[in-house]
Amino acid sequence: MSKSTTVTVSLDQDAYGVFQAASEIVSKAGIRVPAGQLVQTMINAEMSRFSAREIAQRFLKSIMKQVGILSDQSPDDEEDDTIPSLSAPSAE
Repeated sequence: MSKSTTVTVSLDQDAYGVFQAASEIVSKAGIRVPAGQLVQTMINAEMSRFSAREIAQRFLKSIMKQVGILSDQSPDDEEDDTIPSLSAPSAE
């Protein structure tokens, strides 16, 4: 079963400027493509490179690493097909 979701992307000025420049380049070629549509196209392209499960696993591992749950594991472990388990940290 798949579930759809809406995603909002916030870009800093430099990143948005890159997409805006790309929009201007394709506009000069006679194709009007707003920068927002280019951002969406790029996100969709990245989604096709990785499965939704892989993206979700990488995200979960990143969050867990940031909060210190996976201190002994590398966040670059992209090949791991297991979802880490959450356990409450022990109170001291």
